[in-house]
Amino acid sequence: MQILEGIYQLLTPFPQFTFEDAKALRHQLEEHPRVTKGLPYVLPYMVKDGDDVLLVDCGWNTDGAFSALEEGMKEHGSHPGAITQLVITHVHPDHYGMAGRLKRMSDCDVVIHEKDTAVINDRYFAPKSLTDEMGRFMNLNGVPPIETPQMAQGSMPMIDKVAAVPPDTQVKGGETIKVGKFDFEIIWTPGHSPGHICLYEPNYKVLLTGDHILPTITPNVSIHAQTHGSPLGDYMRSLEKLIDLDVKYVLPAHEFDTKDLKKRIREIEEHHVVRLDEMYNCVDRGGSTAWDVAGRVKWATGMLADFEPFMQRAAVGETIAHLEYMFETGRLAKVRRGEQLFWLPV
Repeated sequence: MQILEGIYQLLTPFPQFTFEDAKALRHQLEEHPRVTKGLPYVLPYMVKDGDDVLLVDCGWNTDGAFSALEEGMKEHGSHPGAITQLVITHVHPDHYGMAGRLKRMSDCDVVIHEKDTAVINDRYFAPKSLTDEMGRFMNLNGVPPIETPQMAQGSMPMIDKVAAVPPDTQVKGGETIKVGKFDFEIIWTPGHSPGHICLYEPNYKVLLTGDHILPTITPNVSIHAQTHGSPLGDYMRSLEKLIDLDVKYVLPAHEFDTKDLKKRIREIEEHHVVRLDEMYNCVDRGGSTAWDVAGRVKWATGMLADFEPFMQRAAVGETIAHLEYMFETGRLAKVRRGEQLFWLPV
């Protein structure tokens, strides 16, 4: 789909969806926005001017996703072998999975933020130490031993759908990527991942938001074994970096494009205020683990006990991020009792 001349929204399906199903869902979700239990597609963006072809995000490394990307690029006068720059908003499998495949085809310049570059090796090239550390992390946060092994695996069963590659260019934020007449400023927006970035083109008032700002859902902001500090605090501060930008086109990596940036940011901030209060009320006076709290929260897609292990891990990680933010702001205290970490109201 053409956003404006030279900027095109493409679509690549998640492994469990066909391209046709994903396209149908893309239209349905825009017409009738709703929360789905699993994401059906990624929305990469192609920016093309002359021989310059920039692709922002790509999708899983599956034949179905590659065929969809190829078809979408062809529709707008290009092809994967013509990519000159590949910018990855963050290195989660659905955004980064096809990067190595595209690099081999096009020898494009792969651009990733330095904070996300730092996790590529442990996550994709040598994940054994990460899964061991995730097991210890889950134990620390109260996950029962029977649940821990599956939850520690996380997305490892899908690692065969990631063609990992180190970046050619590492960025910090503040750099400009030029594509013909377009000048995209890289804005570092940590939270959903440590090195998440957005791209802003001020002349055409275009903002590519990755997973940072989505029109209906909010991104998972988690603490896990590779996380440091307070990612929810980082996320909330990152939202404020964008709120005063002059933007006409808000182009996210999931769901559908939208226009009212400021309104959506305020909605997301209010969502987290409500979720913080809900989680605070789920903490016992005598202390609760993150697993306890996550099991009491009413998630948009159901209750923790009904989730698949990968979603359980995401829910626990998101719970910890909210608890850590309340520790950062003085609402909660934390104490280690034996091998587990407990949170207590102040």
